[in-house]
Amino acid sequence: MPQRLRGRSCSSGLRVTCAGADGCECGGVNVVCDLPEELSFLYADGRLVRQIVLNLLTNAIKFTGKGGDVVLDANIDAEGCCEIRVADTGLGIGPEYLDSIMQPFVQVDSGIDRKYESTGLGLSLVKSMVELHDGTVEIESTTGEGTTVTVRFPASRVRA
Repeated sequence: MPQRLRGRSCSSGLRVTCAGADGCECGGVNVVCDLPEELSFLYADGRLVRQIVLNLLTNAIKFTGKGGDVVLDANIDAEGCCEIRVADTGLGIGPEYLDSIMQPFVQVDSGIDRKYESTGLGLSLVKSMVELHDGTVEIESTTGEGTTVTVRFPASRVRA
């Protein structure tokens, strides 16, 4: 049964997930957690929400070069939905891959000599975990400029 994020507001739960990464340089990548002091409670499985954020942060860091930036932020939008965003200044994803990148085992670089090790499951797991909470995942990306992944939980899962 879904629970609030361990009895904490969404922002404090995200802060726990982001602890140790905020302000650090992971492999030369600057990680910033830009979270509001207070964010409403999210009626969700806290383990899954943490895993969603960890998967997104891991991908963003992996595909962002030294000196690049990764930012995690969250807010409640005008419709009362909870949005969690991870944006990076990394490699970006070509438009030809955006429709398939959330399918299991799909990788943008699937050649035998690829630079990044991966199973191609991270984003498909994120999509599945978000959908279990009646949410959506949106990816905006420009090759060579970076990627922003927005996870949106419906207002029915947000508690004041």
